[in-house]
Amino acid sequence: MVTRRFVGIAVLVAMAGGALFVSHAIAQEPSKPGELSRTLEAANLSPESKVLVRAKGVEAVRAGVAEGDVAGLIQRGVGRGIQPAELVSLLDVVVRAKRQDLPVGPVLDKVKEGVAKRVPPARIVEVASRLSGELATSRDLVRRAEREGIRAEAAGERQRATEAVASAIGRGVPPHEMTDLSRQVARSGERATMSRLELGAQVTGDLVSMGLSPHDASQTVGAALSRGLSRRDIEGLRERLGQELKSGGSAEDGAKRLREAIRSERPEDRGERGQDKRSDKPEKAEKVEKMEKPEKPSKVERPGR
Repeated sequence: MVTRRFVGIAVLVAMAGGALFVSHAIAQEPSKPGELSRTLEAANLSPESKVLVRAKGVEAVRAGVAEGDVAGLIQRGVGRGIQPAELVSLLDVVVRAKRQDLPVGPVLDKVKEGVAKRVPPARIVEVASRLSGELATSRDLVRRAEREGIRAEAAGERQRATEAVASAIGRGVPPHEMTDLSRQVARSGERATMSRLELGAQVTGDLVSMGLSPHDASQTVGAALSRGLSRRDIEGLRERLGQELKSGGSAEDGAKRLREAIRSERPEDRGERGQDKRSDKPEKAEKVEKMEKPEKPSKVERPGR
């Protein structure tokens, strides 16, 4: 009895010792440096500068910015000769956008674009910060639109709508015009979706770029949305306005005629353009029925020789 107890204790001690040995071995195994560490090790910076940039880079990663994006921005910045303190300010504007729960992609892209074009870092920060403000306004507008009945039908629709509305605001469309446009979408029943809001914002911004005032642009797109025009029809507003402008009139007169045409059109007048998204999809060809193979003729027995 005593012997069995002694053996059991010995086994437990051996197991504990083995676990300690394995744990020690794992602890001694060198950890692989991440992408951020590898980028900084290869960067042509002084040790003090590396410490400064590393601290902000780690802060960005902990805030939720992808490590690859952080490392890529540092690599580009160092390659363009941006000073460490200025590089930290570029990273900081991205971190602030992420902490505000904004889509960080557009802000990061704007910073990268500025670095690639050798824009002064202070100017990059100014432009990226303004974009963050537009995204914040857009995010609030999209949240309000969702409360008013506009729904997201697929993953990513809400973010894409936020980015599209922010882009329209950045192109000169006031937030109140975008709010009116979102209400047009909200009143469209089954078509009250984030993808329709995204589309409306994109085309409104495009019409402004063609010379329309923001009010005329949002009113024209709003008329198309309220009439239930298909995606193809709404995207076609750009071409239709272009045709109006070629006739020699002003952009405002062209938009007015375009709105009148939209409001007076009957569904059948639009032909193949249809009223809903299904009209954009080609109809499936009917399956061709396979012809039955003719029966083989029975062999004629040959008379024996």
